[in-house]
Amino acid sequence: MSPLPVNELRNRVTMKRAIRVFLWVGAVLWASPWAGAQIPVSLTSAGGSVYDGIYVSPYYATVNGVPNTPIVCDDFADESRLPSSWSASVVSFSSITPTNTSWGLAGGTLSQYNAVAYLTLQVLNQIPGSTGQIINTFADWAVFDPSGVAGYLTSHPLTGGILTTADLCTDIFGTAGCSGSWSISSGGLLATAYNASVPGGGYNLEVISPDLAGSTSLCTAEKGCAAQEFIATVPEGGAAMAYLLLAGLCCFGAMFLRSRRSIGAISAAQ
Repeated sequence: MSPLPVNELRNRVTMKRAIRVFLWVGAVLWASPWAGAQIPVSLTSAGGSVYDGIYVSPYYATVNGVPNTPIVCDDFADESRLPSSWSASVVSFSSITPTNTSWGLAGGTLSQYNAVAYLTLQVLNQIPGSTGQIINTFADWAVFDPSGVAGYLTSHPLTGGILTTADLCTDIFGTAGCSGSWSISSGGLLATAYNASVPGGGYNLEVISPDLAGSTSLCTAEKGCAAQEFIATVPEGGAAMAYLLLAGLCCFGAMFLRSRRSIGAISAAQ
């Protein structure tokens, strides 16, 4: 077998290097436009849906310059004021560790975040202000702070309307209700969330954890943070990058094939 011409070797090496660089850059950008970043967040709307004196998710914020971003709260004790702005750290659900989220610092686990992810998607898929959205919002809060949610509903009872607090307690905590000792065996929406299977592609969500005021260090949940921790869907830039990456690979492939044909023709003519 005769050795390849020098020009063909040079082109192949250059093409391989270009493809490796493109794949590396594409992978970094595709992972998430926000992931692992320090970003500004401004709460712009509470959404308008209220139950038992509390606004329910989703709220709306300008996140890293993107306005009207729906965000879902998973922190019942801290407060976010309207309007307000703060600095936050953002990580994708596939990158959660014990030290890079507010609830991670407070002892939260990945199984709890998976339950939060399941409930967050339920909140976002419900009709605004619907009973389902209310139930899923309070269940979302109850993942990390079941006693706080149960205590509030017990001390602020609603005995009429389309959803009483007694019914809400049963919906969330199952047979244990708000006065018992809850566990997964009690049933209810929390048990459903904990037992839910993670989608094959993972959760297309990100955790927006508030930083300590004036720093880039995370605030531990329920330790007087300037804002609550929120969950948001991954920006559309991630999907756009997937198409860009695919298109780029197709272009590189076409260039490579054309380069091979041109070099082969020249070699044969010699």
